[in-house]
This record gives sequence, C-alpha cells and structure tokens, in this order.
Amino acid sequence: MTESMNGKQIPPQPPFLPLPNRQSPGKIIFLAIVAGIVAAVAMMFLLPTILGANPIDVLTNKQHNQPVQEIRTVQERVTQGGQEAVVQAAGKILPSVVNIEVQLNTLGGGIGSGLIYRSDGYIVTNNHVVEDASSTKVSLRDGKTFDARLVGRDPDTDIAVIKIDDSDLPAATLGISGDLVVGELAVACGSPEGFESSVTSGIISALNRNVSGGQGSPLINVIQTDAAINPGNSGGPLVNSVGDVIGINTAIVSQSGGNEGIGFAIPIDDAKPVIDQLIDKGFVVHAWLGVSGSTLDPDTANRYKLPIDKGAIIRSVQANAPAAKAGLESGDIIIAVDGTVIASMDQLVAELRKRGVGDTVSIEYYRGTDKKQTQATLEEKPSNL
Repeated sequence: MTESMNGKQIPPQPPFLPLPNRQSPGKIIFLAIVAGIVAAVAMMFLLPTILGANPIDVLTNKQHNQPVQEIRTVQERVTQGGQEAVVQAAGKILPSVVNIEVQLNTLGGGIGSGLIYRSDGYIVTNNHVVEDASSTKVSLRDGKTFDARLVGRDPDTDIAVIKIDDSDLPAATLGISGDLVVGELAVACGSPEGFESSVTSGIISALNRNVSGGQGSPLINVIQTDAAINPGNSGGPLVNSVGDVIGINTAIVSQSGGNEGIGFAIPIDDAKPVIDQLIDKGFVVHAWLGVSGSTLDPDTANRYKLPIDKGAIIRSVQANAPAAKAGLESGDIIIAVDGTVIASMDQLVAELRKRGVGDTVSIEYYRGTDKKQTQATLEEKPSNL
C-alpha cells in the first residue's frame, strides 16, 4: 500500500532489504523469483477470501458443485424471460380495467369486468354481466367505487355500456382486430373469480369462430385464445402485445366451468359500432330476415334423402317478416346468400349481420329436392325480439 507525504505518493518498501551496491546479478534474479512466488501464493488465498469463497475449496475444485447466483435487473429479467411485451401491455391496459359487481334482485350477486371506453365515464362490458342487474357498482384500480347506470345493451352481440359519474378517467387505447394473425400474443385482463386486475397471457388460437350461444344468440366471428379466461373475466379486454384492445372477453368452452384454454372475445372492430350506437341511442339497430332455425347435418340429410348435407334449416318464419314476404317457408334449407355458401345457421346469422336495414339480399335455398332462389329486403329487427 502506498503512503502519502505532503501530497506526494511514496512507493512502498519491497519485502526484502535493499541489496548492497555490489551484489551479483544471479543473486538478484534468485531473490526476485522468490518474491514472485510468495506474492502468487498470497493472492491464491487472498482473492477467494475477498470474493466470499473458501480458499481450500477453490484449490480442491469443490466450488464447481455450488450453484451460481446471478443478480439481474427487472428489465433484464423480463427481456430474457420473453415477457417484456406482457409486462408492457399489462402496464398500459390495467389502469383502464374495472371490476363490476351486480345485484341480481333476489338471486344474489355477480362479478364481471369492464374497460373504460371514454374518459367521461362510459364503460364497456358484456350484456350477460348486467342484463338482470337491479344495481351495479364499478371499482376502479385506484380503489374508488361508483354506482353505475345502464346506458344500453345488445343481447345479439353480448355487449353493454354502463356509465359512472366521473371524468378524466384513463380510457383504453383501441387497436385493430382485422389484421390479427394466429399465433400472436394475446393478454386478457379482468377479475377472474373476483380477483381484480388479474392478467393472463397466451396467443391468438383462431379467428372468425362462430360459437353457439345455447339459448341466447350465437357468438359470431369471435377471436379464440388460450389466455386463461374464467368466470369474472367477462367484459374485460383482450389486448395485443402493445396493450391496445383487440377484443372483449365474452365466453369459454369448458367441461369443468373453469379455464381449459378455449376462450372467446368479441373483435373490437365488430364491437366498436355497437358500442357507439349504444352510447348515442341506447339501443342497436340490426338488419332482420325474420327466421329461426338450425344447422343441417349429414345424418339428417341422409335420413330424409336430401340432395345437400349442409345449410341452414328454417324452423319458423315470423309473420310479415322479410323472409315471409320473400316466400320462404318452414322446412326450406338456405344454402347461399349473395353467392356466399351457407353451411350452418350460425353462418347465416353472421352473413346477415354484415348487411344493413334496407339491403336486398339474394337467397338460394332448397325446398325438398327443388333448388330455388328469391330476394329479400332486410328490415329493422323489432325491439321486442
């Protein structure tokens, strides 16, 4: 170690006495070698001790059996773990995700999720979350709780809008669902089983799915994802890798009632026009043909010796509906609309939802073994249906 005197550095004394002026060169070299060996041995013991290791273990190679602990920053960890996009997406969307608690008259309560659509208090959720609610409470991520009023709901698309009296809220950023690709990252947010501000991640498993809604309307053209969705996630957002909303979580396919990796979300491109109509009018105008029915399957076609084995079987026709005016009857099997092949009842519904009130569509169908064609002008769906 050096010493300091009057600001000047004084080199240390060597570990041996100064040599007389008349030493032989050989003795000088010998002493230098000895000094080097002593210094090397000292370092072998001193350096491991400084680093927190046992010098004997180092010499006997025992340290190879010990795990190496690496200290990394959060940024390094999430980047190397492949989760950087999920962390960023969650950080962006979570302030816009709300928890919804509803009172269902005498049936108890329920829990769902929602997203802040506009900063002035408009919140989007599922119709099935709020349709039977006698009262609705919304909890923000900062802990504030508000009573919410229903603005409007649409059973056909399972979308509803509620409103709270607050302003300057962190509205979600809407993305685009039309350019999604199978396999890209998807992040679901909401309150599964009541656990608020939960985040799950997965991928886009499939696109343009039509899913039977049981006794309700079918889910048309929905996004399929394996991001974990459970009861309570309904109405929450599905976002992409940058945290932009690409869908509204709405349903799962499950044998157990919990997540099995098959969840569905309403594409934001389809949801936005519905949301805007609900805010502006309180209801949604849908084009209407006026039929109900089921899907023709090969077994039924074979049993009745039908000339086709795919299509939409009309079971009933509303009186004075566009279908009735076009001459369609119960038992007819629709096989095409404007040249687009119809293989199921869900597909017929999906095709008609692409049209507006007043549009005229060309319909191909079978009546028995006879192939026929007609035209129908779509009307506004009655509000009582």
